[in-house]
Amino acid sequence: MKESIVSISWFWLFVQAVNFLIFMVLINMFLFQPLLRLMEEREKELEAHYSEIESLKAKAQSLLEEVEKLLAEARQKAKEVIDQAVREAKKERDRILSEAHQEAAAKIESAKQEIWSAFEVEKAKLEKEAEEIAEEIVKKILGKAA
Repeated sequence: MKESIVSISWFWLFVQAVNFLIFMVLINMFLFQPLLRLMEEREKELEAHYSEIESLKAKAQSLLEEVEKLLAEARQKAKEVIDQAVREAKKERDRILSEAHQEAAAKIESAKQEIWSAFEVEKAKLEKEAEEIAEEIVKKILGKAA
């Protein structure tokens, strides 16, 4: 028989196959399994981080909504306080104006009374002077006639 350049020995093929299988088992045991465990752990960590991120986002959203609600309440309270202050200021203004009108009316009435009293006094003086002048005129006329 003529030997070919490439010969296949079934024994060495079997030995190589066994070596390959042992090599695959060892690589699987020492490389692939730890690598897969590491990848699974990282995947779990990432999922935990993602779920934590989602819960933090939800918490931040609820806090934001609470802050917006508090701001709206604060704005409403501030508006109520301002409206109350405006109402009180208007009442105070009206009261001050009313008092000023009453005071002015009282002063006007007092001034009228003073003027009327002064008028009466002056009228009485003028009447007295008119009587005195009339008496003098009568005396002069009667004095000439006598």
